Amino acid sequence: MENRSPIMRFAITSGGKRAAYWRLRAGLKQPELFLEREDYGRKFHFSLHASGQWHMKEGRQERISWSRPSEVIPGYTRAVGIVQPVATAVREGPPAEETVLVPIPANANPTTFSLFIERPGANLDNSWPGKNADGTTLVGRIPLAAGAGTCCIVALQQPLQPGRADFARPTDDELRWMRDVATRGPLITTIIGKLSDGALALIDLRADESVLATLDSALE
Repeated sequence: MENRSPIMRFAITSGGKRAAYWRLRAGLKQPELFLEREDYGRKFHFSLHASGQWHMKEGRQERISWSRPSEVIPGYTRAVGIVQPVATAVREGPPAEETVLVPIPANANPTTFSLFIERPGANLDNSWPGKNADGTTLVGRIPLAAGAGTCCIVALQQPLQPGRADFARPTDDELRWMRDVATRGPLITTIIGKLSDGALALIDLRADESVLATLDSALE
């Protein structure tokens, strides 16, 4: 039987709808991770390499790079935090592939999916990062290649911390694509930042109805 890379997909669900899932794949031979959002794998992805040098690529071009953060506690490194507010649950019907959907009340705080890299020997029996201290929910685990440990995904509802982000102006082609998406339904975008412990933050956000006027103005 052909060996296959371990894969896990996850997202929130609320009111009979779901958010776009994130797909996490572990390398088959090297202890590395690859992360992408539903329908965008050919546009951009994130690679977490064993070397400790990680990057985000758009197409074949490297857009950002960063170094693996320090362990938050011995044996555990939070690599990425993916934030999904309830407003991003706009897709109807189940995903085409098997996905872990975390049910969320309509008035819940945003859900942060934290991806922890666990060193070999970490306590995996009925425990996971933040279970007792924060009340996190276990989403799942996938093994890393070469016996390098596991990647554990946990979920927690918590307020989105205030912050600031500065972005380069999108190209006209990108603006036209965004406008096309916005005319057909809610426009969901992902912004990139950092969490207090050095982990990469990927925050899914839903643009409000005024986005069409803003995009039209930008294209004039």
